[in-house]
Amino acid sequence: MNKLGFIFLFVSGMLFQNISAQSFAEDQTVTQQVLQELNRERSLLSQNLEFRIKEIDSKISNLDESIQNTNSSAEKVEKLLERVKFLEERQEEIDKNTISVYKYNYSSAVLNLASMEREIKPLNLFNASREFYATLDQVSNPMHYEGYQEWFGQFRKFVEEEKKNDARLSALSHILTVTGDLAQGTPFTGMFAGTVFDGIGSFINSLGWGDKKLKQQSTEMLKLTTTVAQFTHDKDLIETEWESINKNLDELKELQEKAMQENLVQILEIDPKEFDRNFTNETDAKKRTQYILDISKIAENKIAEEKAKNPENWKQDYHDQMIAVQNLKIRFGTITFRILENLKKYDSLIKKYENDEYLKTKIADLKNKLNTVRNSFESTFNPQEYIKASNEMYVVE
Repeated sequence: MNKLGFIFLFVSGMLFQNISAQSFAEDQTVTQQVLQELNRERSLLSQNLEFRIKEIDSKISNLDESIQNTNSSAEKVEKLLERVKFLEERQEEIDKNTISVYKYNYSSAVLNLASMEREIKPLNLFNASREFYATLDQVSNPMHYEGYQEWFGQFRKFVEEEKKNDARLSALSHILTVTGDLAQGTPFTGMFAGTVFDGIGSFINSLGWGDKKLKQQSTEMLKLTTTVAQFTHDKDLIETEWESINKNLDELKELQEKAMQENLVQILEIDPKEFDRNFTNETDAKKRTQYILDISKIAENKIAEEKAKNPENWKQDYHDQMIAVQNLKIRFGTITFRILENLKKYDSLIKKYENDEYLKTKIADLKNKLNTVRNSFESTFNPQEYIKASNEMYVVE
């Protein structure tokens, strides 16, 4: 399988299962609606908090003035106790706001973590990339050029007839037998290409004046083979980056699954099958929205419980998880940026060969397919905006 095809197959099969372009747009809507609703609740609470604190501060100021002006010890004690009560109420209001902020931020973390599985148009991208790579493979194989297979049959016949008299042809015959059907994609590059070049050279030199037409054709086929081999070499320099991207996607998926386990199962105590049924595999955007809102209520209750049990250090675990999810999203955005940048490298490859007399027709087709892949990718992702949004996904107390 081709490199980019593997990447998007991995994406569609592992990270983004059973998702269409339409559901991608719906997922964006779900995310926006959930965060808007959570932020609306948080903003209302914040406004009420500001009003309540001003009200309490006013009462405390009045008490302070009254305490200062009274000479009665009993009255002072009574007012001091009342002052303590107001201070406790003030702290309770501040705590409510803190819980609200953590509820919003932690719910945002869980939502973004879950949505990582649904954020690309995997079928569109994979299908487009597969078509692009099918064309790229055709450019890289001289067997797909007009007249080459028929000519290659004559060349192969020469190799088999002369291999007993030439060690290099014997080696070429062996490697051709090992590689099998060259039309299926054995790349004309490296040691194999060099051996083929030598064999074609021997074939040309064996032809006399009576084989002028075949000799001329063979010379053209040698030029074509050489050009294709160089194109394949240049292409392979670009494709080495996909191996690293594949590895990073694999690592990201493992970390994402680990984070889902820690947050959904261990912290929120949600059954993964229930989550898959109500969010990952749910096609109704309204139901997914409501389900995440329900989870945010669970998160709020868990945060309140943890604060009551561990008032000194209750924030730490939630803070650590939020940072971990944010880092995952930034890393995910970075990978999409690398994919886009590597796709852009094919522009230089195409420009280099677009006027070549042998490759230009297929290169023109390749250029159109590349534009389709990249436009599809860019219409789905803006890596820089994605990373920016990841950096700004939380509100500050």
